[in-house]
Amino acid sequence: MIVVNNDDPDSDYGARHLAAAFARFSDTSVVSPLAGFAPARAWLREQRADALVLSGSDRSVTAALPWMLEEEDLLRACVEAHVPVLAICFAHQVLGKAFGVDVVVGQKRIGLLPIVPLGNDAAFAGLGRVAVVPEQHGDRLSGVPDGFLLIATSDYCEVQAIRHSRAPVYGMQFHPCYGEDVLDYDDAWKDTGLRGRFRHDGGTILDNVAGVFAAHLR
Repeated sequence: MIVVNNDDPDSDYGARHLAAAFARFSDTSVVSPLAGFAPARAWLREQRADALVLSGSDRSVTAALPWMLEEEDLLRACVEAHVPVLAICFAHQVLGKAFGVDVVVGQKRIGLLPIVPLGNDAAFAGLGRVAVVPEQHGDRLSGVPDGFLLIATSDYCEVQAIRHSRAPVYGMQFHPCYGEDVLDYDDAWKDTGLRGRFRHDGGTILDNVAGVFAAHLR
């Protein structure tokens, strides 16, 4: 499994935690997108990528940097080839943009916030009618991309999670991998008052997605 660190190379909190979350299920390696992904299908073959997990980023998809456009091509290639994907926050927006949806720039929200799972997707198995997840984003998708299903929503961000209707490809606007150590790593979290109370459903969601990937790769 390849974890793509979409953040700056010296800012790898999300990528490291995602790699650790999936290391129980698969060998993982972390790569930077700055070297590019083109051509996408060749990159997948050369990297022997049986699954991809793509992290969030402090950057905005609206910057449309060359590697971001190549990442869109990579995600389209993954859908075509049915390569399992989990795209987080920024990468969730890249996924939406790759399939025709605009990215809306809004006010950033940070904290443990509720989302509502829809449609009984396996990613939310074992959770109740409301899940609590770490949110840290301002940008969001304007709608559900073609070929995808909306599998989680909230009153402050309609498109919280999506899954392709045929391929095991997920996008999630939240950060299921965040642990309480983010309060020390990222100044934006220090004033949330969550120290000692940083409990959420992200670990269950990641375990569920890993199970979906494993079933597909058998």
